[in-house]
Amino acid sequence: MILPWPLMVIVLLIGVAVGSFVNVVIYRLPRRESLVTPRSHCLSCGAALTASDLVPVFSYLFLRGRCRHCGRRFSPRYMFVELIIGLLAVACVTVIGPNASAVSAFAMACILIIVLFVDLDWMIIPDELVWVLAGFGLVINGIGIWRGEVGELIQFTEKTYLASYTVSLPKSIVGMLVGAGVFLLIGWASEMILKRPSMGGGDVKLAGAMGALLGPGYQFLAFFLYAVISGAVIGLIVMALRGRSGGNYIPFGPMLAVSGVAMLLFPAELTAFIMHIYT
Repeated sequence: MILPWPLMVIVLLIGVAVGSFVNVVIYRLPRRESLVTPRSHCLSCGAALTASDLVPVFSYLFLRGRCRHCGRRFSPRYMFVELIIGLLAVACVTVIGPNASAVSAFAMACILIIVLFVDLDWMIIPDELVWVLAGFGLVINGIGIWRGEVGELIQFTEKTYLASYTVSLPKSIVGMLVGAGVFLLIGWASEMILKRPSMGGGDVKLAGAMGALLGPGYQFLAFFLYAVISGAVIGLIVMALRGRSGGNYIPFGPMLAVSGVAMLLFPAELTAFIMHIYT
């Protein structure tokens, strides 16, 4: 959907503002610090940052990436995260439309971006993020069931010599079980073959949450295969850059997060593309 440019600018500005909060979550959540207090401050001199220091993107550019009080250089990643979130906001509105679905997709994309950077920094995926994602899947599925939409319930039929029984279960519940179960099986098989843990519990939980969002069918399969493809490419690049100086372990959570964002924006197109390659 092509929207008027003033609306796109407003969406971008809202997105980068949300990106500023996403940076706070990325930094504080794994440290188990409050997301509200204390106020944002310089990590070197401890000086509280004023409103002029916290304007997303622009403050970093105007201050040349340094604290105005002590001159300590800030990581450019803060600005890049704000830009990424801003562009995601524009993408959600453009691809999905200015509606509630775009807002929910944007919120879930923000959670996945937090997962990406927290897992890169700490090699953990906080349970709070997984539960929120799974909650989105359950609520969206519940709304679809309430509206009577096709495919929101999955039926299981079993025949006996006396009668035939049909049980209908929400797509999100089945997808959650299938997603977590598949990753548990992959992790167990990899550990048996490689003789070392190869998949963390956070990856399994995240797969379950994405199963709640995507269901147990082709979309989840496409999500998994896209994560594997991106993981293979990124893994080769990272290992080449590390050489002999770095470790060999690369977290899988960031690949799952990237794949999840792509599936939120282009579920039908990405599923058709992946299935065309593999079939």
